[in-house]
Amino acid sequence: MDRKTEIILAAKHKFAEFGFQQVSMQSIAEACKISKASIYKLFDSKEALLNELIQYNHQQLTNKAALIEADKSLSPAARFERKIVMEIDSFKENKHLIQMLMFSPPFKESSELQRHMNNVRAILIKWHQDMLLNLYGDKVEPFKWDMTLNLLGLLNPYLKMMADGAILRDPADVAHELKLVMDAIVKDKLTRPPLLNEQHIQLHFHADLPDAPGKEELLHTILQQIRGITVTDLQDSSLTEAVDHLEKELLKTKPASYLIEALLTYLDQHNTLKESIRAIRLLL
Repeated sequence: MDRKTEIILAAKHKFAEFGFQQVSMQSIAEACKISKASIYKLFDSKEALLNELIQYNHQQLTNKAALIEADKSLSPAARFERKIVMEIDSFKENKHLIQMLMFSPPFKESSELQRHMNNVRAILIKWHQDMLLNLYGDKVEPFKWDMTLNLLGLLNPYLKMMADGAILRDPADVAHELKLVMDAIVKDKLTRPPLLNEQHIQLHFHADLPDAPGKEELLHTILQQIRGITVTDLQDSSLTEAVDHLEKELLKTKPASYLIEALLTYLDQHNTLKESIRAIRLLL
């Protein structure tokens, strides 16, 4: 784990436990066993650190979803349900942070943070739209935004109740139930015209709707994570060099598959890298 990520995760824990206003940069530095000056080299302020944390959480969710989508051994329905399970687990993990952002007065009154949160909400809406398009295909394209809001309307109460422990069911059961309900909604909606389009969403959230990360972007992100582990945790220059060689080879127009496989096998010998190497194999 690189230093920046370590600070972000320490801040996440502190903010969730004590609240944003009660946490100082000094306490985050102490949790990371570094000086406060070291944090300010990476983050201009506590607010900037919070913004980075929000972006980090969203990026983690997006990357995991893209890896599920890349696993073609799964059916479209299975990929959809796994993404829902992943989202439920993520909401449970981050529920205190989410509650803090939604209900704490300093955030409700901060126009800059509200703008940023609107962007995050718009991105998540686009992400759910992509989930539906990947599941149902072109037939839902004309009314994809209606379907997206229907999915969110079904999902959000489950997220909140499961995070609070009010529903003690396996997330996979909830995901399957949502899939069956969406099947029925899509079948019904095919007979009627759409109510919403992309302009409605953009006007509401005052934000552009970005595409999901492509394969190249995901590979770069994963390689950066591996590089950070080899430098900070494993402190093994030979592994770092292997990551550098792997990235250079992947960027070539005609990469040598035997060399890529050899480098992946070499890196895969270390338990801390296995999950990342599996992700790369899924993308190739």
